[in-house]
Amino acid sequence: MSSHFEAIGIGVTGQDEFGEKVVSLIGAGTARQITAKISEHVWTDPSGARLVAQIRNREIEFLLPCLAGTTPAVPVRDVRLVDDETAMLELLDGVDGEMVCPVAVELEDRAVLAHSGGRLEIGSLVLAALAEDVTVHADAEAYFASQDDDGPKFAADFFIPSGTFSLAERSPDQTPSAHALFAGEVIEVDTPVNTFTGKAFHRIRVRTIAKIELDVAIATTDLEHPPARGNIVTGTFFLTGSLGLEPTESAENSSKRRRWFRR
Repeated sequence: MSSHFEAIGIGVTGQDEFGEKVVSLIGAGTARQITAKISEHVWTDPSGARLVAQIRNREIEFLLPCLAGTTPAVPVRDVRLVDDETAMLELLDGVDGEMVCPVAVELEDRAVLAHSGGRLEIGSLVLAALAEDVTVHADAEAYFASQDDDGPKFAADFFIPSGTFSLAERSPDQTPSAHALFAGEVIEVDTPVNTFTGKAFHRIRVRTIAKIELDVAIATTDLEHPPARGNIVTGTFFLTGSLGLEPTESAENSSKRRRWFRR
């Protein structure tokens, strides 16, 4: 299983190289001020690879590798931060619709949400995922045939928010993780190259339960050849997303006067 960074074409050979790449990319990103002491820095590559960093007093306290999502936003409600990194929310099957499932997600704009109180009653989420373990099937028929006849059968568009529950008894201080098991049909395929590293990765669009679409990044070390349209992919995924939240005007103005570092 590749790392989340490798899923978007940022492979590293050691801690020093990792640190140099992160600082370089964050420095080249777009900054916006959240509070007087906290700023957010976002680097987005033409390939869609993205890093989001939260900086406090010039120290990185939060770093999120993710994929810039381009899918239609999914209506959500009861958005709330459950720890320094993760948000819980309910996915809906339409505006004012029924809940599809509760899910844990790491948000690109979590710093803005935290500064505004850590909760949002309703919103819309552009959902994306980084593949941790993925299997490709030619079509729905092949996918069904791959399942054990003696076990339960899963639909070709199932979605299980595995990070929201535990098979073992959850400890009092344990919080949800932004992980899900899902299957869905591949409707778009590309293998872009991360222009910073020169490394390719697979980028696919998947349609899953309730016709929810999400962009998925897959490391080429995990899947040598990209899936094709009409294939069914299934596996374990790390969920990220953006609510499209913006900081207050005063914070935006202050970002023009501040820099995280000096060249």
